[in-house]
Amino acid sequence: MLIIMRYFLLFFAVCSQAYALDHTSHSVQQASGSKEIKCPSRDFYEFMKVFSESKEVQIKFIKYPLKIQVLEDAEPEAKPVMRTFRRDQVSFPVIDNAIERKQENLILQIDWIKSNRAKLTMMKDDTCYVVNYFFVLNSCWSLVRIENWSH
Repeated sequence: MLIIMRYFLLFFAVCSQAYALDHTSHSVQQASGSKEIKCPSRDFYEFMKVFSESKEVQIKFIKYPLKIQVLEDAEPEAKPVMRTFRRDQVSFPVIDNAIERKQENLILQIDWIKSNRAKLTMMKDDTCYVVNYFFVLNSCWSLVRIENWSH
């Protein structure tokens, strides 16, 4: 089972390289004469290139209150608990930039995109670190939920 899981993770790691989140190809666009940040892109791959690299874009394109699931200690096993957070309760960045992810050996992969919904997973090999990010597309993509399965 462990071998199958390693191949599965390796497969996704290789596949995710096809959609590498390169921050150098897009800058944050701002409306002329204002500090309003425009939607980076309605294309999820392009959106994530900017979202993952910019704290300001993350602040702007999160739907508040943000739902965050954490694992709480319980007997016999930890149990998932969903909480809601206002803007002033959220720590930024919610997704580290590419340099920080590389330093921490974190893998960020796009799991799926289905019409107006998308899911990312950030994980660290050989650990129990797994965090899922869920996005919804309206006029732009917005982060609506985080599920932290790490323990």
